[in-house]
Amino acid sequence: MNAKPIYVEIDIDSEMDKLWEATQTPSLHEQWDLRFSSITYLPSEENEPQKFSYQTKIMPGWSIEGWGATVGSHSGKDGARTSSLHFGTDDSISIIKEGKGYWQYKQKKDSITFLTQYTYNVNFGRIGHIFDCLLFRPLIGWATALSFDVLKRWLEKGETPATQYIRFFSSWMITFLFFFVWTYASFRSYSSNIQRNYQ
Repeated sequence: MNAKPIYVEIDIDSEMDKLWEATQTPSLHEQWDLRFSSITYLPSEENEPQKFSYQTKIMPGWSIEGWGATVGSHSGKDGARTSSLHFGTDDSISIIKEGKGYWQYKQKKDSITFLTQYTYNVNFGRIGHIFDCLLFRPLIGWATALSFDVLKRWLEKGETPATQYIRFFSSWMITFLFFFVWTYASFRSYSSNIQRNYQ
């Protein structure tokens, strides 16, 4: 069962070296990418792929650890760059088993088109595929797009990723709270009307 790859792209008004550093330096990458809580480069031999480990915190006390390797990067004649990744996890509770993808940096006149495409194999057989297609893959695609937006604002406007995420999730929590209060008040009003009608 082959799932559709995840594809996200965005135009960022930035210098190529600055964007490359923000996406290829672990201490910077983990700040803006919602999919990773920490990224650590591991010792690697010269001319071999750069190996790394990563951690993703699902909730307090629950995290998933994985591995990865930068399997290739190059600069094109037009100034474009590509970074390819091989990643996965041996954690039995992870929906992701193993995957591959790439980042591409295309130089334009006044900006850089930063894009990614990746896909992965899933655990838990047919149930895992159904869960991935209906919920997890759309969710991680959304997280990738949100992360790219955060990176863009960081490089263009200087607004730190932490500040952006605090504002974003605070707004969602407030919206959810108002929705809950409105739903509860509407339900109470509806219940009261029904009771009066039967009295």
